[in-house]
Amino acid sequence: MKIAIISDVHGNLAYLKKAKSIIDRERITTVICCGDIQNEDVFCELDHWPQKVYLALGNADKVIAEKLESGLIFPEKLKYFNDFGAINLEKKKIAFTHYDFYAKKLALEAKYDLVFYGHTHTPWEEKIGRTIMINPGEITAHFGKPTFAIYDLTRMKARLLLLN
Repeated sequence: MKIAIISDVHGNLAYLKKAKSIIDRERITTVICCGDIQNEDVFCELDHWPQKVYLALGNADKVIAEKLESGLIFPEKLKYFNDFGAINLEKKKIAFTHYDFYAKKLALEAKYDLVFYGHTHTPWEEKIGRTIMINPGEITAHFGKPTFAIYDLTRMKARLLLLN
């Protein structure tokens, strides 16, 4: 099973849609978003994807978080988390968050096989104990090239994809 990991969209629907076309082509059914979607348009876009989408809110998502809390917007399918989320897929324990410091804390707990995060906008892979930490880079291309990752849970390997 392969999953997609995206982060730091920052409202860039054009690159998000490019990522979506690759996700569709690869027949991926689960997407983990590590935050900083930044606006309601991106939230609605992700909520209408046919894939199961998990979202950990980031520092640029304060308005989205307020609207979610007040009931002004609500997801139809998307599952969101404030600080971090945790799921089990293919007998792997997976945690995800927006923040690099939180990801390291989760990895050091040694409860998870994988921890995904964003915030730094820099693709990164690191192993802490038995836990693999991965940052897929940024969809938005503010500080670098637009990237996201596909993770193969069977082979336990990540592949970084460039969007332009």
